[in-house]
Amino acid sequence: MTLKTTISEAAARTGAPSISSLMKLALERPEVVSLAAGFVDQQSLPVQATAAAVAQILGDEPAGRAALQYGTTIGDEALRAILVERLEVQHGVPPGTYRKAVGRTVLTTGSAQLIYLVGEALLDPGDIVIVESPTYFVFLGPLETRGARAIRTPIDEGGLRLDALERTFEEIRDRGELGRVKLLYTIPEHANPTGISLADDRRKPLLDLVRRWSETAGRRIPILEDSAYHGLSYGRDEARSLWSLDPEGETVILARTFSKTYSPGMKLGYGVLPADLVDPVLSIKGNHDFGTSNLVQKLVRLVLANGEYDRHVERLKALYARKRDVFLEAIDRHFEPLRDRVSWTRPEGGLYVWMTLPEGVDTGFDGPLFPRCLSEGVIYVPGEFAFAPEPTPPPRNHLRLSFGVPDEATLAEGARRLAGAVRATIG
Repeated sequence: MTLKTTISEAAARTGAPSISSLMKLALERPEVVSLAAGFVDQQSLPVQATAAAVAQILGDEPAGRAALQYGTTIGDEALRAILVERLEVQHGVPPGTYRKAVGRTVLTTGSAQLIYLVGEALLDPGDIVIVESPTYFVFLGPLETRGARAIRTPIDEGGLRLDALERTFEEIRDRGELGRVKLLYTIPEHANPTGISLADDRRKPLLDLVRRWSETAGRRIPILEDSAYHGLSYGRDEARSLWSLDPEGETVILARTFSKTYSPGMKLGYGVLPADLVDPVLSIKGNHDFGTSNLVQKLVRLVLANGEYDRHVERLKALYARKRDVFLEAIDRHFEPLRDRVSWTRPEGGLYVWMTLPEGVDTGFDGPLFPRCLSEGVIYVPGEFAFAPEPTPPPRNHLRLSFGVPDEATLAEGARRLAGAVRATIG
Protein backbone atom coordinates (compact mmCIF):
# COMPACT_ATOMS: atom_id res chain seq x y z
CA MET A 1 0.00 0.00 0.00
CA THR A 2 1.27 3.49 -0.91
CA LEU A 3 0.78 5.94 1.93
CA LYS A 4 -0.11 9.54 1.18
CA THR A 5 1.74 12.51 2.66
CA THR A 6 -0.52 14.88 4.52
CA ILE A 7 0.34 18.49 3.72
CA SER A 8 -0.47 21.53 5.83
CA GLU A 9 -3.58 23.65 5.43
CA ALA A 10 -1.36 26.52 4.26
CA ALA A 11 0.17 24.38 1.50
CA ALA A 12 -3.23 23.00 0.52
CA ARG A 13 -4.75 26.44 -0.01
CA THR A 14 -1.74 27.73 -1.99
CA GLY A 15 -2.21 27.41 -5.73
CA ALA A 16 0.50 27.35 -8.38
CA PRO A 17 1.68 30.83 -9.47
CA SER A 18 -0.70 32.11 -12.11
CA ILE A 19 1.93 32.82 -14.74
CA SER A 20 4.01 29.64 -14.42
CA SER A 21 2.42 28.34 -17.61
CA LEU A 22 3.31 31.56 -19.44
CA MET A 23 6.97 31.29 -18.45
CA LYS A 24 7.01 27.65 -19.60
CA LEU A 25 5.33 28.62 -22.88
CA ALA A 26 7.88 31.36 -23.58
CA LEU A 27 10.75 28.92 -23.09
CA GLU A 28 9.18 26.17 -25.21
CA ARG A 29 8.23 28.48 -28.09
CA PRO A 30 10.96 31.07 -28.60
CA GLU A 31 9.30 32.30 -31.81
CA VAL A 32 6.45 33.72 -29.71
CA VAL A 33 6.84 37.40 -28.71
CA SER A 34 6.40 37.45 -24.94
CA LEU A 35 4.86 40.65 -23.65
CA ALA A 36 4.11 38.71 -20.47
CA ALA A 37 7.29 38.28 -18.43
CA GLY A 38 8.15 41.15 -16.09
CA PHE A 39 11.86 40.35 -16.40
CA VAL A 40 14.62 42.90 -16.96
CA ASP A 41 16.44 43.36 -20.25
CA GLN A 42 18.85 40.43 -20.57
CA GLN A 43 21.53 42.43 -22.40
CA SER A 44 21.53 45.16 -19.75
CA LEU A 45 22.67 42.98 -16.85
CA PRO A 46 25.89 44.42 -15.34
CA VAL A 47 28.29 41.52 -15.89
CA GLN A 48 31.52 43.52 -16.08
CA ALA A 49 30.80 45.78 -13.09
CA THR A 50 29.77 42.79 -11.00
CA ALA A 51 32.79 40.73 -12.03
CA ALA A 52 35.10 43.60 -11.09
CA ALA A 53 33.40 44.00 -7.71
CA VAL A 54 33.63 40.27 -6.95
CA ALA A 55 37.30 40.27 -7.95
CA GLN A 56 37.99 43.22 -5.67
CA ILE A 57 36.25 41.60 -2.70
CA LEU A 58 37.82 38.18 -3.13
CA GLY A 59 41.20 39.67 -4.08
CA ASP A 60 41.58 40.86 -0.50
CA GLU A 61 41.80 37.66 1.55
CA PRO A 62 40.49 39.03 4.87
CA ALA A 63 37.64 40.84 3.11
CA GLY A 64 36.95 37.77 0.99
CA ARG A 65 36.75 35.50 4.01
CA ALA A 66 34.40 37.92 5.73
CA ALA A 67 32.17 37.99 2.65
CA LEU A 68 32.09 34.20 2.43
CA GLN A 69 31.19 33.80 6.10
CA TYR A 70 27.76 33.98 7.72
CA GLY A 71 26.44 37.47 8.33
CA THR A 72 23.79 38.73 10.73
CA THR A 73 20.05 38.18 10.33
CA ILE A 74 19.34 41.90 10.05
CA GLY A 75 22.11 42.40 7.50
CA ASP A 76 25.37 44.27 6.97
CA GLU A 77 25.34 47.41 9.12
CA ALA A 78 27.52 49.44 6.76
CA LEU A 79 25.21 48.68 3.83
CA ARG A 80 22.15 49.53 5.90
CA ALA A 81 23.73 52.86 6.80
CA ILE A 82 24.45 53.60 3.13
CA LEU A 83 20.85 52.81 2.18
CA VAL A 84 19.50 55.16 4.83
CA GLU A 85 21.92 57.89 3.74
CA ARG A 86 20.62 57.48 0.19
CA LEU A 87 17.08 57.95 1.47
CA GLU A 88 18.22 61.23 3.02
CA VAL A 89 19.68 62.38 -0.29
CA GLN A 90 16.59 61.31 -2.22
CA HIS A 91 14.28 63.27 0.05
CA GLY A 92 16.53 66.30 0.41
CA VAL A 93 16.86 66.20 4.19
CA PRO A 94 20.00 67.03 6.22
CA PRO A 95 22.49 64.19 6.79
CA GLY A 96 21.66 62.26 9.91
CA THR A 97 17.91 62.97 9.76
CA TYR A 98 17.08 59.29 9.31
CA ARG A 99 19.97 57.91 11.39
CA LYS A 100 17.66 56.01 13.74
CA ALA A 101 16.17 54.17 10.77
CA VAL A 102 19.41 52.17 10.32
CA GLY A 103 18.37 49.96 13.23
CA ARG A 104 14.96 49.42 11.62
CA THR A 105 16.36 48.50 8.20
CA VAL A 106 16.40 44.79 7.34
CA LEU A 107 18.20 43.27 4.34
CA THR A 108 16.25 40.46 2.71
CA THR A 109 16.49 37.94 -0.10
CA GLY A 110 14.71 40.24 -2.53
CA SER A 111 11.78 42.41 -1.57
CA ALA A 112 9.60 39.32 -2.11
CA GLN A 113 11.02 37.82 1.08
CA LEU A 114 10.37 41.01 2.99
CA ILE A 115 6.75 41.02 1.81
CA TYR A 116 6.37 37.38 2.84
CA LEU A 117 7.93 38.04 6.25
CA VAL A 118 5.61 40.99 6.87
CA GLY A 119 2.66 38.78 6.01
CA GLU A 120 3.83 36.11 8.43
CA ALA A 121 4.34 38.69 11.16
CA LEU A 122 0.95 40.40 10.74
CA LEU A 123 -1.63 38.06 9.23
CA ASP A 124 -3.74 35.23 10.59
CA PRO A 125 -6.35 33.28 8.62
CA GLY A 126 -9.38 35.49 7.97
CA ASP A 127 -7.49 38.78 8.34
CA ILE A 128 -8.04 41.45 5.69
CA VAL A 129 -5.53 43.24 3.44
CA ILE A 130 -6.76 46.15 1.33
CA VAL A 131 -5.12 46.24 -2.11
CA GLU A 132 -5.37 48.34 -5.24
CA SER A 133 -7.57 47.22 -8.09
CA PRO A 134 -5.66 45.96 -10.02
CA THR A 135 -2.63 45.00 -7.91
CA TYR A 136 0.63 43.05 -8.20
CA PHE A 137 -0.71 39.53 -8.67
CA VAL A 138 2.32 37.83 -7.09
CA PHE A 139 1.47 39.60 -3.81
CA LEU A 140 -1.85 37.76 -3.71
CA GLY A 141 -0.02 34.41 -3.42
CA PRO A 142 1.42 34.94 0.09
CA LEU A 143 -2.00 36.19 1.23
CA GLU A 144 -3.53 32.98 -0.04
CA THR A 145 -0.94 30.97 1.89
CA ARG A 146 -1.66 32.90 5.08
CA GLY A 147 -5.41 32.41 4.62
CA ALA A 148 -5.89 36.19 4.54
CA ARG A 149 -8.55 37.96 2.49
CA ALA A 150 -7.60 40.56 -0.11
CA ILE A 151 -10.22 43.26 -0.74
CA ARG A 152 -9.69 45.55 -3.69
CA THR A 153 -10.16 49.31 -3.98
CA PRO A 154 -10.38 51.14 -7.34
CA ILE A 155 -7.65 53.27 -8.86
CA ASP A 156 -7.72 55.88 -11.62
CA GLU A 157 -5.05 57.72 -13.62
CA GLY A 158 -3.77 59.21 -10.33
CA GLY A 159 -3.46 55.88 -8.56
CA LEU A 160 -5.39 54.75 -5.50
CA ARG A 161 -8.67 56.68 -5.19
CA LEU A 162 -8.99 58.03 -1.68
CA ASP A 163 -12.77 58.39 -1.92
CA ALA A 164 -13.03 54.72 -2.86
CA LEU A 165 -10.65 53.73 -0.05
CA GLU A 166 -12.81 55.63 2.41
CA ARG A 167 -15.86 53.70 1.20
CA THR A 168 -13.95 50.40 1.47
CA PHE A 169 -13.14 51.09 5.12
CA GLU A 170 -16.75 52.13 5.77
CA GLU A 171 -18.12 48.95 4.21
CA ILE A 172 -15.72 46.78 6.20
CA ARG A 173 -16.68 48.64 9.41
CA ASP A 174 -20.40 48.26 8.67
CA ARG A 175 -19.91 44.50 8.33
CA GLY A 176 -18.25 44.46 11.75
CA GLU A 177 -14.87 43.42 10.28
CA LEU A 178 -12.72 46.51 10.86
CA GLY A 179 -10.80 44.62 13.53
CA ARG A 180 -9.61 42.14 10.88
CA VAL A 181 -7.97 44.80 8.67
CA LYS A 182 -4.23 44.31 9.21
CA LEU A 183 -2.55 45.97 6.21
CA LEU A 184 -2.90 48.28 3.22
CA TYR A 185 -0.69 47.31 0.26
CA THR A 186 0.20 49.86 -2.42
CA ILE A 187 2.70 50.30 -5.25
CA PRO A 188 2.95 54.09 -5.54
CA GLU A 189 5.65 54.19 -8.27
CA HIS A 190 4.94 52.92 -11.83
CA ALA A 191 2.82 50.13 -10.48
CA ASN A 192 2.91 46.55 -11.65
CA PRO A 193 0.59 45.91 -13.54
CA THR A 194 -0.69 49.33 -14.67
CA GLY A 195 2.40 51.55 -14.84
CA ILE A 196 0.40 54.20 -12.94
CA SER A 197 1.94 56.23 -10.09
CA LEU A 198 0.18 57.63 -7.05
CA ALA A 199 -0.40 61.36 -7.53
CA ASP A 200 1.75 63.59 -5.32
CA ASP A 201 -1.28 65.34 -3.84
CA ARG A 202 -2.75 62.02 -2.68
CA ARG A 203 0.27 60.78 -0.74
CA LYS A 204 -0.01 62.66 2.55
CA PRO A 205 -3.84 62.43 2.52
CA LEU A 206 -3.54 58.67 2.06
CA LEU A 207 -1.35 58.44 5.14
CA ASP A 208 -3.74 60.63 7.12
CA LEU A 209 -6.75 58.54 6.03
CA VAL A 210 -5.17 55.27 7.15
CA ARG A 211 -4.05 56.78 10.46
CA ARG A 212 -7.60 58.00 11.09
CA TRP A 213 -9.04 54.55 10.45
CA SER A 214 -6.32 53.04 12.65
CA GLU A 215 -7.61 55.19 15.51
CA THR A 216 -11.15 54.02 14.78
CA ALA A 217 -9.98 50.40 14.78
CA GLY A 218 -8.07 50.92 18.01
CA ARG A 219 -4.75 49.68 16.61
CA ARG A 220 -2.30 50.54 13.89
CA ILE A 221 -3.03 49.52 10.29
CA PRO A 222 0.37 49.61 8.52
CA ILE A 223 0.85 50.66 4.92
CA LEU A 224 3.19 48.40 2.94
CA GLU A 225 4.81 50.63 0.32
CA ASP A 226 6.19 48.33 -2.39
CA SER A 227 8.74 50.55 -4.10
CA ALA A 228 10.22 47.97 -6.50
CA TYR A 229 10.43 50.44 -9.40
CA HIS A 230 11.98 53.30 -7.50
CA GLY A 231 14.72 54.81 -9.66
CA LEU A 232 13.15 53.80 -12.98
CA SER A 233 11.41 57.09 -13.82
CA TYR A 234 11.75 58.38 -17.39
CA GLY A 235 11.67 62.12 -17.92
CA ARG A 236 10.29 62.98 -14.49
CA ASP A 237 11.62 63.44 -10.96
CA GLU A 238 11.16 60.74 -8.37
CA ALA A 239 8.24 61.49 -6.08
CA ARG A 240 8.52 61.58 -2.31
CA SER A 241 7.93 58.17 -0.82
CA LEU A 242 5.04 57.58 1.56
CA TRP A 243 7.69 56.51 4.07
CA SER A 244 9.25 59.99 4.02
CA LEU A 245 5.87 61.47 4.99
CA ASP A 246 5.79 59.29 8.11
CA PRO A 247 8.57 60.90 10.18
CA GLU A 248 7.70 58.88 13.29
CA GLY A 249 8.24 55.68 11.28
CA GLU A 250 5.13 54.12 12.84
CA THR A 251 2.81 53.52 9.88
CA VAL A 252 4.70 52.91 6.62
CA ILE A 253 6.73 49.80 5.81
CA LEU A 254 9.09 50.69 2.96
CA ALA A 255 10.04 47.77 0.69
CA ARG A 256 12.70 48.18 -1.99
CA THR A 257 14.77 45.88 -4.17
CA PHE A 258 17.84 45.84 -6.40
CA SER A 259 16.22 43.30 -8.74
CA LYS A 260 14.84 45.78 -11.29
CA THR A 261 17.61 48.38 -11.03
CA TYR A 262 20.67 46.11 -10.87
CA SER A 263 20.27 42.32 -10.96
CA PRO A 264 17.35 40.04 -10.14
CA GLY A 265 19.73 37.08 -9.92
CA MET A 266 21.39 38.58 -6.85
CA LYS A 267 18.08 38.63 -4.99
CA LEU A 268 18.71 41.50 -2.60
CA GLY A 269 16.05 43.75 -1.17
CA TYR A 270 15.49 45.70 2.00
CA GLY A 271 12.77 47.09 4.19
CA VAL A 272 12.53 49.92 6.69
CA LEU A 273 10.09 48.80 9.37
CA PRO A 274 8.19 50.37 12.24
CA ALA A 275 10.11 49.67 15.45
CA ASP A 276 7.61 47.17 16.83
CA LEU A 277 7.81 45.02 13.68
CA VAL A 278 11.59 44.64 13.61
CA ASP A 279 11.93 41.86 16.18
CA PRO A 280 8.99 39.77 14.90
CA VAL A 281 10.27 39.97 11.32
CA LEU A 282 13.84 39.12 12.35
CA SER A 283 12.67 36.17 14.43
CA ILE A 284 10.83 34.73 11.45
CA LYS A 285 13.67 35.54 9.05
CA GLY A 286 16.11 33.77 11.37
CA ASN A 287 14.05 30.64 10.92
CA HIS A 288 14.16 31.13 7.15
CA ASP A 289 17.86 31.65 6.48
CA PHE A 290 19.88 33.18 9.38
CA GLY A 291 20.41 36.15 7.08
CA THR A 292 20.60 37.09 3.42
CA SER A 293 23.68 36.21 1.34
CA ASN A 294 26.64 37.98 2.95
CA LEU A 295 28.63 37.99 -0.30
CA VAL A 296 25.79 39.68 -2.19
CA GLN A 297 25.47 42.32 0.52
CA LYS A 298 29.18 43.12 0.35
CA LEU A 299 28.99 43.27 -3.45
CA VAL A 300 26.06 45.68 -3.49
CA ARG A 301 27.73 47.82 -0.83
CA LEU A 302 30.77 48.12 -3.10
CA VAL A 303 28.86 49.04 -6.30
CA LEU A 304 26.90 51.65 -4.37
CA ALA A 305 30.09 53.11 -2.94
CA ASN A 306 32.08 53.18 -6.19
CA GLY A 307 29.24 54.66 -8.29
CA GLU A 308 28.72 51.64 -10.57
CA TYR A 309 25.17 51.16 -9.35
CA ASP A 310 24.09 54.73 -10.13
CA ARG A 311 25.78 54.67 -13.53
CA HIS A 312 23.97 51.43 -14.32
CA VAL A 313 20.60 52.91 -13.34
CA GLU A 314 21.18 55.85 -15.67
CA ARG A 315 21.88 53.44 -18.54
CA LEU A 316 18.75 51.46 -17.69
CA LYS A 317 16.60 54.59 -17.67
CA ALA A 318 17.75 55.52 -21.15
CA LEU A 319 17.26 51.95 -22.41
CA TYR A 320 13.78 51.47 -20.98
CA ALA A 321 12.63 54.94 -21.98
CA ARG A 322 13.48 54.12 -25.61
CA LYS A 323 11.71 50.75 -25.34
CA ARG A 324 8.63 52.35 -23.84
CA ASP A 325 8.51 54.97 -26.58
CA VAL A 326 8.88 52.38 -29.36
CA PHE A 327 6.23 50.15 -27.81
CA LEU A 328 3.71 52.95 -27.24
CA GLU A 329 4.27 54.31 -30.76
CA ALA A 330 3.60 50.85 -32.20
CA ILE A 331 0.49 50.41 -30.04
CA ASP A 332 -0.78 53.84 -31.08
CA ARG A 333 -0.27 53.00 -34.75
CA HIS A 334 -1.66 49.48 -34.83
CA PHE A 335 -4.57 50.11 -32.48
CA GLU A 336 -5.64 53.36 -34.15
CA PRO A 337 -8.80 51.78 -35.68
CA LEU A 338 -9.79 50.55 -32.19
CA ARG A 339 -9.21 53.72 -30.16
CA ASP A 340 -12.91 54.10 -29.40
CA ARG A 341 -13.04 50.58 -27.92
CA VAL A 342 -9.57 49.88 -26.50
CA SER A 343 -7.53 51.98 -24.04
CA TRP A 344 -4.06 51.69 -22.54
CA THR A 345 -1.88 53.44 -19.98
CA ARG A 346 1.14 55.59 -20.82
CA PRO A 347 3.66 54.93 -18.02
CA GLU A 348 6.27 57.46 -16.96
CA GLY A 349 8.49 54.70 -15.62
CA GLY A 350 8.67 51.02 -14.78
CA LEU A 351 8.08 48.23 -17.29
CA TYR A 352 4.32 47.87 -17.84
CA VAL A 353 1.39 48.95 -20.00
CA TRP A 354 -2.16 48.07 -18.94
CA MET A 355 -4.71 47.57 -21.72
CA THR A 356 -8.49 47.52 -21.37
CA LEU A 357 -10.80 45.92 -23.95
CA PRO A 358 -14.59 46.26 -24.15
CA GLU A 359 -16.52 44.67 -21.32
CA GLY A 360 -17.53 41.16 -22.22
CA VAL A 361 -14.26 40.37 -24.02
CA ASP A 362 -12.61 37.60 -22.01
CA THR A 363 -8.82 37.95 -22.06
CA GLY A 364 -8.26 34.84 -19.90
CA PHE A 365 -6.67 31.58 -20.98
CA ASP A 366 -10.11 30.13 -21.75
CA GLY A 367 -11.42 33.20 -23.55
CA PRO A 368 -11.23 33.84 -27.31
CA LEU A 369 -8.34 36.33 -27.30
CA PHE A 370 -5.51 34.35 -25.71
CA PRO A 371 -5.56 31.38 -28.13
CA ARG A 372 -5.86 33.78 -31.06
CA CYS A 373 -2.84 35.71 -29.81
CA LEU A 374 -0.95 32.46 -29.43
CA SER A 375 -1.74 31.59 -33.02
CA GLU A 376 -0.47 35.05 -34.02
CA GLY A 377 2.74 34.46 -32.03
CA VAL A 378 2.34 36.84 -29.07
CA ILE A 379 1.41 36.37 -25.40
CA TYR A 380 0.42 38.61 -22.49
CA VAL A 381 -0.68 38.26 -18.86
CA PRO A 382 -4.47 38.06 -18.49
CA GLY A 383 -5.55 40.94 -16.32
CA GLU A 384 -7.90 38.86 -14.19
CA PHE A 385 -4.90 37.60 -12.20
CA ALA A 386 -4.26 41.13 -10.91
CA PHE A 387 -7.61 41.52 -9.14
CA ALA A 388 -8.31 40.46 -5.58
CA PRO A 389 -11.33 38.15 -5.32
CA GLU A 390 -13.40 40.50 -3.15
CA PRO A 391 -15.82 42.23 -3.13
CA THR A 392 -17.11 41.04 -6.54
CA PRO A 393 -15.88 38.63 -9.23
CA PRO A 394 -12.81 40.08 -10.99
CA PRO A 395 -13.25 41.75 -14.38
CA ARG A 396 -11.85 39.74 -17.29
CA ASN A 397 -11.36 42.33 -20.05
CA HIS A 398 -7.84 43.57 -19.22
CA LEU A 399 -4.29 42.51 -20.11
CA ARG A 400 -0.86 43.36 -18.77
CA LEU A 401 1.92 44.04 -21.26
CA SER A 402 5.63 44.29 -20.39
CA PHE A 403 8.26 46.02 -22.53
CA GLY A 404 11.23 44.98 -20.38
CA VAL A 405 12.61 41.93 -22.20
CA PRO A 406 12.08 42.16 -26.02
CA ASP A 407 14.30 44.40 -28.11
CA GLU A 408 12.80 47.41 -29.88
CA ALA A 409 12.06 45.66 -33.17
CA THR A 410 10.45 42.74 -31.36
CA LEU A 411 8.31 45.09 -29.28
CA ALA A 412 7.01 46.77 -32.43
CA GLU A 413 6.25 43.38 -33.98
CA GLY A 414 4.58 42.21 -30.78
CA ALA A 415 2.28 45.25 -30.84
CA ARG A 416 1.37 44.51 -34.47
CA ARG A 417 0.54 40.87 -33.72
CA LEU A 418 -1.45 41.80 -30.64
CA ALA A 419 -3.49 44.41 -32.53
CA GLY A 420 -4.29 41.88 -35.26
CA ALA A 421 -5.52 39.36 -32.71
CA VAL A 422 -7.60 41.96 -30.87
CA ARG A 423 -9.18 43.20 -34.12
CA ALA A 424 -10.06 39.66 -35.12
CA THR A 425 -11.54 38.96 -31.67
CA ILE A 426 -13.69 42.04 -31.09
CA GLY A 427 -14.61 42.65 -34.73
